[in-house]
Amino acid sequence: MRMIQVVVALAVFAAVLGSAVLRAEENQVWTGSLVDASCYLTDNTQTGNEHMGMKQCGMACLKMGRPAGIVTSDKKFFVLIAPSPDIADYVGQGIRVTGKLRNSSILVDKLEVKKSGAWVAVKLNAMM
Repeated sequence: MRMIQVVVALAVFAAVLGSAVLRAEENQVWTGSLVDASCYLTDNTQTGNEHMGMKQCGMACLKMGRPAGIVTSDKKFFVLIAPSPDIADYVGQGIRVTGKLRNSSILVDKLEVKKSGAWVAVKLNAMM
């Protein structure tokens, strides 16, 4: 009888653990502001496209391949694993990201920007 209880308890534990792993692999959605991760991590007030008096600084950095990030409304920051030059034109704008959370970074499946009140997908080139 004791052995059956142990086996049942292990099965329940495995089911709970398995469902948690599956949820971690599901896509999630985040909304926030697109930032140049390098500047934001240096100074978390750098959420726009103008840094240190340079207009379009964030855009220029992302076009050079520097990493992008998202800052959510509750001030959480995530690095975006996506081709930075493809999204550089949207630094400082509101974005919606769909993807998987991996090691505090988001593996981006889809990135959208708001245009005329609707979310529009940004074309992302395939990464190698």
